[in-house]
Amino acid sequence: MGIGIERLNIYGCSMALDQRQLAVARDKDPQKVVDDFLIDTRSLNPLWEDTVTMAANAAQPIMDGIDPDSIGMLIVGTEGSVDFGKPISTNVMGALGLSGNIRNYETKHACYSGVAAIDTAVNWLAAGLNDGRKALVISSDFSREHLNSKEEFVMGGAAAAVLLSDTPELLEFELKRKGTWSTDIYDTFRPSATAEVGNNEVSLYSYMDALEGSWEDYVKRSGSETDFDNDHQWLGYHTPFPGIAFQAHRTLCNINAPRKKAQVKEDFANRVVPALRFSRQLGSTYGSSNMVGAAAMLSGDSDMKEGDRIGFYAYGSGAIGEFWSAKVLPGAQEKMKAMGIQAKLDARRNVSIEEYEKTELTRKDTIEVAEYTPDRSYPSGVWESNYQGKGLLTLEKVENYVRTYAWS
Repeated sequence: MGIGIERLNIYGCSMALDQRQLAVARDKDPQKVVDDFLIDTRSLNPLWEDTVTMAANAAQPIMDGIDPDSIGMLIVGTEGSVDFGKPISTNVMGALGLSGNIRNYETKHACYSGVAAIDTAVNWLAAGLNDGRKALVISSDFSREHLNSKEEFVMGGAAAAVLLSDTPELLEFELKRKGTWSTDIYDTFRPSATAEVGNNEVSLYSYMDALEGSWEDYVKRSGSETDFDNDHQWLGYHTPFPGIAFQAHRTLCNINAPRKKAQVKEDFANRVVPALRFSRQLGSTYGSSNMVGAAAMLSGDSDMKEGDRIGFYAYGSGAIGEFWSAKVLPGAQEKMKAMGIQAKLDARRNVSIEEYEKTELTRKDTIEVAEYTPDRSYPSGVWESNYQGKGLLTLEKVENYVRTYAWS
């Protein structure tokens, strides 16, 4: 057996905002907004969650039955760390009760941070330096406040946790089939803990340039026999918003064999749409994007078979693109469905526009304060219905910048 994913889980926050409801509040056509961005709802955190709690809450279910001492590496990818020095991997290590004899650190490269972390862990495993141990890799991010801006409709958040090992059960990575492309550009970026800025047009062009560049490198490194249409039964594109996946797919279709838009749409429905089921409910999935797509495909009802190849495209602003692939292992769909991700998304508390706006504005005002205790009474009932007694990690308080967490 090769190197790959043994377990995978997605944490989609505890609250959700309906995209149509937001469109109406902003005097937009609700159906056009949904059709343009392919987002039905977006995730939202209450004030007692951050990238630390999201990461731990994604990882805790896949640690069930796993000896903490068997984890030799922990990497957390994020562009929304709560500290500029102390990596959130240390907070997560403590919360999960992992062994002190572990390598842990944080990775940053915008939305590529999650796949960058996976790449590093895979190399450690493939080199045989793990001594039988596994790697826990997590990506965790959510958007900053963008009220009444044109970007407001593509915000969201998610955390993805993967247990990587040399005894995979879900996906086996094809280590030699990987292409990358990089450049130096300011498309979207976070110059401070509160600011999330950029140029949408520049970002779109950069995303597509990186897609073409990484695909060409993937073909070169995988061999001349690489066939986009026949070699990849399924495709998962990076989704800053799910709607961009169609543009990405059309680009690769036309590079490989130019075709009519109707043919692109049909192929998109068959090979790409299964990967969008969760992202349509989460909004922007940041560094978790590829793993959110993998979880959606593996836990869906598509006719996925053992040995099917999934092609993934990861992108991080700044910028880098990476095209890579993995193969589906026996029983992967049944094991992925057992995680119950859809049921957890369904259990999120739907918030009103007023609750959403107040939560976002309050969070913005508290991100860098030295003293802070989250108000668990707002939004009303969320703590009682979605946290109390549910065993989720939450932020209790901040004192002199020191953050204290506890399981609910």
